[in-house]
Amino acid sequence: MMKEKDEIRLSRILSKMQGTSEAIFPWGKARINVEYINYSAGGKGCPDSLLVLKITLPVLGKDVSLQIPLLIEAEKAGISAAMEDLEKFCKRSMLGTLEGGGSSFVEIPMLVVTRMPKPMQKRESATLKAHFRVQEVAFVN
Repeated sequence: MMKEKDEIRLSRILSKMQGTSEAIFPWGKARINVEYINYSAGGKGCPDSLLVLKITLPVLGKDVSLQIPLLIEAEKAGISAAMEDLEKFCKRSMLGTLEGGGSSFVEIPMLVVTRMPKPMQKRESATLKAHFRVQEVAFVN
């Protein structure tokens, strides 16, 4: 764990990344929203913070959104010490007890292309194996 004032500074830096922006492509407009969630403030940790990215773009005349979390762990000891917090985060996700995210911050769209679509949607939960690309970065002063 980093010193408290370093965590506060890190929180301030990450909170500035919140917001929504748009990109225009020849096929339409994509929206990217970044939400900052600070778990370290309440002592929950595991990981200390999340940047939740939600990308919305038009596909076949329908706005489709996908959402992914970027896990951020302030850990002075490095990757090996952070793996325990990653495991706790994954376990809470499987149990459906992620604060602010329910069962998951991951949302993957699936379009069913049919000739006569009905105006319906369905939310489904499924277990999916994910790969985490864990890397160390320097603390920004």
